[in-house]
Amino acid sequence: MKRAISIFLVLVLMFSLCLTGCNGTTSTAGGSQATASGAAPSGEPIRIGFEGWSSGADAYMGQVAEAILQDYIDDVNANGGWLGRPVELVAYDISKDFSESINATNRLINQDKVVAIIGPDGSPFAIPLGDIVAEAKVPLLPYGSNSLVTVNEDGSVKPYVFRACPVDSDSASVLAAYAYKEMGVRKVATLVETTNAYCVGMADAFTKAFTELGGEIVAEESYPVEEIEFRAQLTKLAAAEPEYIFMPAAAYKEVGNAAKQLSELGYADSIKIMGTDGWYIPELMGVAGAELEGATLIIGADMSDPQFEPIIDAYNEKHGDLNMELHIYALYALNALQFIENAILTAGSTDGEAMRDALENTKELEVSTGGRWTMDPATHNPKGSEFSIVQVSNSEFKTITKYSLE
Repeated sequence: MKRAISIFLVLVLMFSLCLTGCNGTTSTAGGSQATASGAAPSGEPIRIGFEGWSSGADAYMGQVAEAILQDYIDDVNANGGWLGRPVELVAYDISKDFSESINATNRLINQDKVVAIIGPDGSPFAIPLGDIVAEAKVPLLPYGSNSLVTVNEDGSVKPYVFRACPVDSDSASVLAAYAYKEMGVRKVATLVETTNAYCVGMADAFTKAFTELGGEIVAEESYPVEEIEFRAQLTKLAAAEPEYIFMPAAAYKEVGNAAKQLSELGYADSIKIMGTDGWYIPELMGVAGAELEGATLIIGADMSDPQFEPIIDAYNEKHGDLNMELHIYALYALNALQFIENAILTAGSTDGEAMRDALENTKELEVSTGGRWTMDPATHNPKGSEFSIVQVSNSEFKTITKYSLE
């Protein structure tokens, strides 16, 4: 990860008036490419849509992302906008159910006239949107990690959908390799929310990679969305004597409840939980900290890394009233905005086809989560993602190492 990124992110959040940048295919230190021309932007606003879970139990997902996106856009406008025009964020809450992402996408395109859309922040919400945005020629940049977000079942790429986070098959495969090769794990059970494409995709990718290496999936159990009772499933899994339970949950509270109940059943010393970035949320430690001791997960960026301290401090100072901590999914949303900014400035236009071509040909773009990302034209997945292996120790997430398959 690039340490230089944090300085520009802090400037974004603190509305610095000295941010400078340049048009081109690479952003400077992960910050805005808006030019501090001194001239106020004018003309019709460039509208960018955002779809997030902004209410209910998972409101932190959308509200934190919207806050950091608005900070970035405010700074862009303070420095001349894009192409001399002001930028406007149009946000919709899609927390109610999966159909809300379809409704929001249609409204953003037909009523709000956005030129690009950030989100949704979950694979089941994003997968159905490919045809809608293709017909309208409006790029969509979700940060759901299931492979079907950007490609169809026949393998063809969705022309106007570009992923703004690592793909699940990459992170799950890396975690499987680390568990087998570095941790010496040979027996794993899985506990999966089968109605969530993200969870299913992660489980499938992990199972494939782990068994190909020689590992064994000794038992499999499932649960419905927003489940709070796991004792029956955990008892069955424990009977198969796994070393770890792989739980690629999309919501942290489910993992917290499962960990507490695993401990109550007396299995916490012999069976640990393993997972993915869906539950890499600081609030998890308030649900189950001690019970998750020794849990292992893989993430695209470690928020406890010193490089993120300045942006976290700046965010807390400005948005402390939200009582929600800055998280990785908010930075994935910011990645999406940086891709959109780069596309508009590279194309010199907000034309949908021109933006699509610029997005598809993005190379070495420095993004908020670290690293330089290049868009793969064949899959619309970013290359250059960095992974961290994290373990829970003393009720805190702590990075163990960086790891890749290469």
